[in-house]
Amino acid sequence: MAFLHGQLALLLGAVALSLTIVLRRFAKDERLREDVFGAMGWFAIFVVVRGAMVWGEAVSPKEWHPLERAVWMLAFAFGSVRLVVALTLWLRRRLGAAPTAKIHRDVVDFLLYLATAIPILKTQLALDVTTLLGTSAVLSLVLGFALQDTLGNVFSGLSLQLDRPYQVGDFIRVGPHEGRVVQTSWRSTRIETLRKEQITLPNALTAKEPIVNFTCGGRPVAIDLTVGAAYAAPPTKVKTEILEALAESPLVLKTPAPWVRTWEFEESSLKYVVRLWIDDWANVPHVHDEVFARLWYRFGRAGIEIPFPQRVVTMRTETPRLQGLREELLGELDLFKPFTAVERKAIADAGREHHFGLGEAICVEGREGQTFYVVVSGRVSVRVGQPPREVATLSRGQYFGEMSLLTGDPRAATVVAIDDTMVLEFGRSEFQRFFTEKPELAEQLADFLARRKAELAAGAAGAALQKADAAGLLTRLRRIFSP
Repeated sequence: MAFLHGQLALLLGAVALSLTIVLRRFAKDERLREDVFGAMGWFAIFVVVRGAMVWGEAVSPKEWHPLERAVWMLAFAFGSVRLVVALTLWLRRRLGAAPTAKIHRDVVDFLLYLATAIPILKTQLALDVTTLLGTSAVLSLVLGFALQDTLGNVFSGLSLQLDRPYQVGDFIRVGPHEGRVVQTSWRSTRIETLRKEQITLPNALTAKEPIVNFTCGGRPVAIDLTVGAAYAAPPTKVKTEILEALAESPLVLKTPAPWVRTWEFEESSLKYVVRLWIDDWANVPHVHDEVFARLWYRFGRAGIEIPFPQRVVTMRTETPRLQGLREELLGELDLFKPFTAVERKAIADAGREHHFGLGEAICVEGREGQTFYVVVSGRVSVRVGQPPREVATLSRGQYFGEMSLLTGDPRAATVVAIDDTMVLEFGRSEFQRFFTEKPELAEQLADFLARRKAELAAGAAGAALQKADAAGLLTRLRRIFSP
C-alpha cells in the first residue's frame, strides 16, 4: 500500500471515481447501478481527502497525518472492495446464475472490509484489532443479551440462506402468509401478496414455520380442484366435459396433462378431483375463475346437474320459456317465411336453449352439422380459414348453420361467442314431418337457399347459378328428409 502515499494513487482514485460515475449513469442493470453507488461514495471521499493532503499536508499538524492517511487508505480500499464485488455479482448474473441474496453480499462485504481495514489500522494508527476484539468479551456479552432477538433473526437468516428453501422471486407460503419473495435481509424476509401488500416476516419466525415453495426451480406447479356432479350424470361424460373445458383454458398447461378422477360418493353428489398444472402460482385465482365459469356453461349445455344438498327440501318450478319471444324471432327470419304461424309455433316449441361463454366455439369449420342456430342474446363472431379471419358478427335475431342443417354440407365457418350468448338450436327432426306433410315446402326452401348463394355472385351469372343450384338443392333436401 506504499503507492497510496504518491501522486499515482490520486490519479487512480480519480479514474476509479470516473468509472463508477459512468457505470452509475449508463449501466442497464439496476442492481449494478445500486452497487456502484456505494463505491462511488468511497472514491469521492478518497479523492477529496487525498487531494486536500497534497496541498495541506505541509501545514497540518504532524500528529494528524497518521489519521488522515488512514482515512484515505480506508476510503480507497473500501471503494475498491465495493467495486470489485459489484462487478463480480454482475458477471454472475450475466452468466445466468441465480440472484445473490442480500445477506450473502453483506457477509462478503464485511469480511473484505475487515481484511483490508486490519493492516491499514495496524500500520497507520498502531491499532491491533485482534487485541481489541479479545478485550471486548464482556461488552460483547452485554450486547448479546440486549440484542438476543435481533441476533436470533440474523443467525436464522444465515441458516435460511445456507439451506436455501427459497430465493427472491419465488412464490411461498409461511404459516398463514402467502406471497412472492421480494427481499431477504439479515433480519427478515419480505413477501408481496396477490393484493400487492408487503409482509415482513422475522427470520427467526420464518425458520420455525413450515415453508411451502410453489415455484422452486421454475418447474410447473399443480393445483387440485373438486367438482360435484349429480349421480344421474355418467362419470365418463362428466370427465370428458371437464377435460375439454381445461383444454380451452390458456392458463392450464398442456404438459404435464391434466387429469380427472372419480373420487368419492357424497350425500348429494359424486365428487371428482381435477389436477392441473400452471407455470405461475400467482395465476391460481384466475384459473379458478376461468375453469369453473367454463364448467358452468358446459354442464348446462350437456344437461349435467350441479346438485344442491339433498337433505334440504326445496320447492322449485322450471323457469317459463320465452315462448312469445321464440315465435317472434322465427317470424322475423326469412328462412321461416314458407311456414305458417302454427308450423312456426311447433318449431319454436322444439328449439333448445343453450348458453355459451366468452371465447367458446358454437360450431367449427369443416365439421359435420345437423343443426342450425338463432341468436337470442349476445353476439357471435363468424370466422373462416387458418389462421381464423373474421367475416361477420351476428347478434339478436340473426342465424347461422342452416346450410349444414338442410343440405348436409360441412360447416362453412367457425362461430365463436364474443359475449355471454344464448342461442336456440334446431335439428332436422323439427322439419321432418313438415316436409313429409307438405312436399312443396322443400321446393320453397330450395329456392330460398339457392337465392342466398346467388347473392354472392353477380349479374346473369348469378341468375344462372341460382337456377342450377335450386334443382340440386331440392334433390338433396328430398334425399335428406325423406321418411
